[in-house]
Amino acid sequence: MDFFIVDTFTDKPFKGNPAAVVILNTDISKDTKQNLAKEIGFSETAFVKIKDEISIEYFTPINEIDLCGHATIATLHVLKENKFINGKNIKINTNVGKLNTFFKDGIIFMEQAKPKLGKIVKERDKITKMLGLKIGDLDGKFPIQKAFTGIWDLMIPIKSKKALFEISPDFEKIEKFCKENNIVSFHAFTLDEENAAANTRNFSPLYGINEESATGTSNGALAYYLYFYKTLKKEKIYKIIQGESMNRKSEIYVKITEKDIINVGGKAKTILFGMLKI
Repeated sequence: MDFFIVDTFTDKPFKGNPAAVVILNTDISKDTKQNLAKEIGFSETAFVKIKDEISIEYFTPINEIDLCGHATIATLHVLKENKFINGKNIKINTNVGKLNTFFKDGIIFMEQAKPKLGKIVKERDKITKMLGLKIGDLDGKFPIQKAFTGIWDLMIPIKSKKALFEISPDFEKIEKFCKENNIVSFHAFTLDEENAAANTRNFSPLYGINEESATGTSNGALAYYLYFYKTLKKEKIYKIIQGESMNRKSEIYVKITEKDIINVGGKAKTILFGMLKI
C-alpha cells in the first residue's frame, strides 16, 4: 500500500503539522490500522479508500477519531498530487457524514460538521490551574465553552500571546477532565496577534497528543465560537496561527458561509513517499 508523510497547514517542509496518509488497495482490520497509526507515531494517520467515492478513517496513536482537519488536508493534497482526483470540488465520506471539500488559490478547504456550542464551563480557576496560569491570564470577554465542528473541544480564551506561550499544562489532569466531560482537547487561543485573527495552542492528552501544531477541526470550532460572540464575520477568510511554541508554525484558514457552514483550509507539502508491506 502506498504511504505518504505530508506536512500540512504549511508549504514548507518540517513546519505545520505532519500526517501520514495510507492509500488502501485492500481491506485491513481496524486493529491493523490502529497498530500502524501507533507504529507511525504521528498525531493522526488517514486511511483512504478510493472506489466510487472517497472514504477516510482517522487514527491517533491510541484510538480512532471521527474527523481530523489536517489529515484530511494531507489526504486531498496526496490525491491531487498523484492524480487520483482531478476536480476542484470533492465529496468525502467520514464518520461524521459526507463532507464537501474544494481547492481555491492553492489552498485546500474542507467543510466541517454542523457547528454547535455546548456547555459553558464555570470552573475558570480549575481550568487555569491545569494550564499553569492564573485567572488574570484569561480574556474575560469570552467564556470557557465547549464547541463542535466534528469533535468537541474546549475553547479557552487567553488575554495575551505572552500568557499563551507561558502555558505549562498538567496533562494528567487535562486528560481526566476531558474524559469526564466528553472533550477531545483544550483549545487555548488569544486574539493578541498582529498577523492573524488568533493564535492558538491545542492539548489532547486523552488521545495521546500532548500538544498539536495544527488542529483544523478545533480551529473550525473556534471560528464558529468567535462568530457567535461577534468577533468574526461571515463570508470572510481568516487566518489562524498555531504551532509557534513547537517551532512548527502553521497557518490555518477559516471561513463561515451565510448558511453557517464552516470551511477550514490550508496548504500542504509531501516530504516522504514509500510503501507499507503488511
